[in-house]
Amino acid sequence: MAQALYRKYRPKDFDNVVGQEHITTVLKNEMAAGKPAHAYLFVGSRGTGKTSCAKIVAKAVNCLNPKDGNPCGECEICRGIDSGAILDVEEIDAASNNGVDSIRDLRDEAAFTPAVAKYRVYIIDEVHMLSTSAFNALLKILEEPPEHIIFILATTEIQKVLPTIISRCQRFDFRRIESDVIAGRLETVCRAEGVELDRDAAILIARLSDGGMRDALSLLDVCVSRSGAVSAETVAQAAGLAGSEHLFDLAELMIEKDPGKLLEKASELFQKSMEPQRLCEQLAGHFRNLMLAKTIPDPSDLISCLPSEIGRLREQAGKLSLAEIMNGLSAFQEALAKMSRSTVKRAELELSLIRLCSPMRDGGAGAGAAGLAALLERVERLEAALADGAAEGRLKPAPASARLKEPDGIPQPPAGTDSLHGLEKPPAERASRGKAAEAVPFAAWPEVLDALSELNPSVSGMLAGSKAFDDGRRILIDVQNPILLDMLKSNEYTKTVIKQAISMATGRSCGLGPYRRPKEEKKKDPLEDLINSLPEHENIKII
Repeated sequence: MAQALYRKYRPKDFDNVVGQEHITTVLKNEMAAGKPAHAYLFVGSRGTGKTSCAKIVAKAVNCLNPKDGNPCGECEICRGIDSGAILDVEEIDAASNNGVDSIRDLRDEAAFTPAVAKYRVYIIDEVHMLSTSAFNALLKILEEPPEHIIFILATTEIQKVLPTIISRCQRFDFRRIESDVIAGRLETVCRAEGVELDRDAAILIARLSDGGMRDALSLLDVCVSRSGAVSAETVAQAAGLAGSEHLFDLAELMIEKDPGKLLEKASELFQKSMEPQRLCEQLAGHFRNLMLAKTIPDPSDLISCLPSEIGRLREQAGKLSLAEIMNGLSAFQEALAKMSRSTVKRAELELSLIRLCSPMRDGGAGAGAAGLAALLERVERLEAALADGAAEGRLKPAPASARLKEPDGIPQPPAGTDSLHGLEKPPAERASRGKAAEAVPFAAWPEVLDALSELNPSVSGMLAGSKAFDDGRRILIDVQNPILLDMLKSNEYTKTVIKQAISMATGRSCGLGPYRRPKEEKKKDPLEDLINSLPEHENIKII
């Protein structure tokens, strides 16, 4: 029977373990000195060499002819451990033997001396799966172990292991293996197997394996079964990466803000047996790739995709701001969380797609992180408009030489400019230094209503036909509807959305208030005019 590559090329000694030199050096020195620890704890993600190193330790402490800390691999002990014939080395799967009875049996058995080897070695894989009572039973023998016993505990989730267990073991943390190291190992294996392997294919397999050598060799095994010559396209087909075209198409429709075509494209995928949850996961991964392509000069080491797709990711990321990309990623993550509790998973995904096509309406109550990202996107757009001088020609940066100094040493903008944005103040506002300025008609009010129709159509409809005035400090809205007047006075959301529309239309940040029409002048009494016109004389009396 053909043997899997990850089993066939499992390291036989410490020198063959790749990517974990910080661990193998220490273990090799301990074995060479003949001073092994009574308990080891190997921590790391899957496929990084924990079990392989545990078996090498078991062979090294029992080898009849060790070589500088490494097992010889040729004596009867080494060959017996490799074949599983030596019963003094026992490998236990804690996932299926996690009860207290299993650990009690192990503890009773450990009291006996080894039958053939020098040390009895127990390798407990996935030790975090043990129950609390099993951990307590194991703790007893770890506190006072027999001299002929060595425990090697391996785990992928160290946070689930009791601190009392960790403190009694010699801990080693296995790192994820770098992509270049994995690619080199794959090329060595392919040369030994007589298989042609492209460098791009080796790098792609290494990235897809996420730092695990076992996963890389397993994927290589699949690729070799497909074709004698392994290329990047072969790897993409074997790993299921060839179907990423629909992700680019969906993202492009989101950029174009076309919800109709976007929902049609999603419906086509659903009819082809694409599950909504799976599609949502793929879209979240795609937006993560866009985020990395937007922020990192060379994201190839962090993105699992074809080398030819890196350029497409950069191009698509260039059409979006970072806030828009983060908004999309947050929206799909929230949709995934809701899908686990919802019976209508498709609707959750479609809701997220619609929101991403209408970012100006996103961010209401219940929008969560996606709403915050949409708000940041709006602020970013406003800042870009101000930077381009889009605020109706009112943007006027203050020269450095004109800055004033206040007593506290904080630089202040020159007189006549707004302290927040450097906008030139209107004459009415400059006149308000000494006394309140007279309100003048606000010419940009129609543009404000247009912007308000995008933010909140209901408020825009209530203000239809209204007028506004500018007193230099506030925009005064002239409304006759008492309900709307009360909303302007007490409803914070209404005031906030109107201020936002003013800022979008003019770039100004100002207050709001109701417009009070000037009172008509009181008509003077003609008799009073006559009296005032009379000359002052002490003998004249008015009766």
